[in-house]
Amino acid sequence: MFLLNNILGGQGLNSRLNLSLREKNGLAYNVESGYNAYSDTGIFSIYFGTEKQNLEKSISIATSELNRLRNTKLGIIQLSKAKNQIKGYLARGYENHESLMLSLGKSLLVFNKIDTLEDICRKIDNLTSSELLDTANDIFEPSRLSTLIYK
Repeated sequence: MFLLNNILGGQGLNSRLNLSLREKNGLAYNVESGYNAYSDTGIFSIYFGTEKQNLEKSISIATSELNRLRNTKLGIIQLSKAKNQIKGYLARGYENHESLMLSLGKSLLVFNKIDTLEDICRKIDNLTSSELLDTANDIFEPSRLSTLIYK
């Protein structure tokens, strides 16, 4: 999920939502997605701010990007770049001691173990396009999604 989130609307300006909503169509300035994992569930969200007259088009584009993740496997180069980017973010996060301690504490409380950065990177490296496609199809199934609009 962290990898899918990063591809869709993660930190980089090269995320799919940023490229399609902001760069290509000029519909939103701030675009992001987020994922919070819990022990038995989680929450995934997409956020963007747009003008009222652009709302339907923006939602349609975001939905198209979700469907693209559900219907099209990442190519070898796309998958490799996505993995390297997320591993870089993780490594950078390990340099922030507060963030590191919170992450390690959460892992210990929830899973009763702490994975090393090398373990996490190995798990990321072992992910396949098929696994990402399966996860996207499960999580982004339209009947499981809801929309909240602030006006």
